Amino acid sequence: MMVEVLVVAVLLLVLFVLIVLLKVSGKLERVSVDQEAIKGAVATCWKELGIDQDIGVIKTRANDILRATQSLESLFRVVRGRGEYGEFQLEQILKDILSPQCVHIRERIPKIGKIPDAYITTPNGMLCIDSKFPLDNYRKMLEATDEKLKEMFAAKFRKDVKTHIEKIKTDYVKPEDGTTPFAFGFIPSEAVYQYLTECEMDLVAEAAKENVLLVSPATLAINLNLLAVGLKAIEISEKAEQIQKNLAKLSASLEEVEASWNTLYTHIRNAYGKAEELDKKYDRLKITFEQVATLEEETD
Repeated sequence: MMVEVLVVAVLLLVLFVLIVLLKVSGKLERVSVDQEAIKGAVATCWKELGIDQDIGVIKTRANDILRATQSLESLFRVVRGRGEYGEFQLEQILKDILSPQCVHIRERIPKIGKIPDAYITTPNGMLCIDSKFPLDNYRKMLEATDEKLKEMFAAKFRKDVKTHIEKIKTDYVKPEDGTTPFAFGFIPSEAVYQYLTECEMDLVAEAAKENVLLVSPATLAINLNLLAVGLKAIEISEKAEQIQKNLAKLSASLEEVEASWNTLYTHIRNAYGKAEELDKKYDRLKITFEQVATLEEETD
């Protein structure tokens, strides 16, 4: 349908251009227009300008886009496909913001025996993130025209979200086993997250009370950037502490060297004093010896 509308629009545009040209040339007055002649002229014009080829390319590209849209829609209709999409999106966000050393994708946590979609190692424990995509009843709620059906699907959607919140809390909020006191419930769809924050704020607040923070791709990125800043500050603090320890060790070593040098200097100074005293005694002894030798020669 979209392709046909596009083709009609192009046809109308070409006809408009032809009419304008005829008006400008003054040939529009009292001219009986042959529809077949116009079609032939348009076809020839398209062929010479390569417009027919361009339209063919446009139709091909439009069909490609349509197929891609249908494939994406099919993906979101399958629970497994939605889950894989959410996990992929989560992984990309984590790897774009945090250091690879602290990001763990679908790894088992030994103490609790669970495999979250991801977890982040922090000084306060492992921050678990689980990707949830409660889309089925949400879509049905949006598509429903009857108010009773809409409310029924809205209630089912709330139940789906509550179930996900409870599961995340039960599986991944275990400070006694090394996790942080809270976990993230990642909702890959901004539309679903916006609906929750605008129409189901009580549900979001209830999740927070259960130590489960619901996040979308955008809000997760904000939280991760804040976390990255905090981790960097801790790293700098740890390095500063290590530097202080190294400086303390260096200071102690310098004090030891200074004490040894002072002792050595004292010995050297004492030795120099003894050497000077010995040198003077040697000079006096030499003079005495020379005087005795001179007297002996005179006696002879």
